[in-house]
Amino acid sequence: MRFGDYLKNKRKQKNITQEDLARALGVSSVFIHQLETGKVDAPSFERCQQIAEILDVPIDELWSFARKERLKRFMEREGISEDDLEILTEAERMLIKLYRSLDNEMKKDFGGMIYMLLRHSQNEGVQEILEEFIKCA
Repeated sequence: MRFGDYLKNKRKQKNITQEDLARALGVSSVFIHQLETGKVDAPSFERCQQIAEILDVPIDELWSFARKERLKRFMEREGISEDDLEILTEAERMLIKLYRSLDNEMKKDFGGMIYMLLRHSQNEGVQEILEEFIKCA
């Protein structure tokens, strides 16, 4: 669901007109219409806080829709495709979280285990990454 659809649904659930919402925010009803139809960027976090208060919806929920849409538009403007972003898998995120939670001594042991597991790999790419890892660790 787009931010505009979310906003429109929540506004209608509360029986608030575009004009009423606009007045409460101190903006024009045209702006509210543009938000709902996606003709303008989703609002800032501060504006979302105001909207959330007026519509009595959780700010985290409202901001989630706005943030995703703002990011999507930014990527479109800058010519960035999703393929350009290196997305971490859940396992990779958990591994990073685990590593960050270790004390320095345990991080050294962890690095040693990684080295022992991968030092005989035939993959040149793995060997290059392993060498970089050793330099950093």
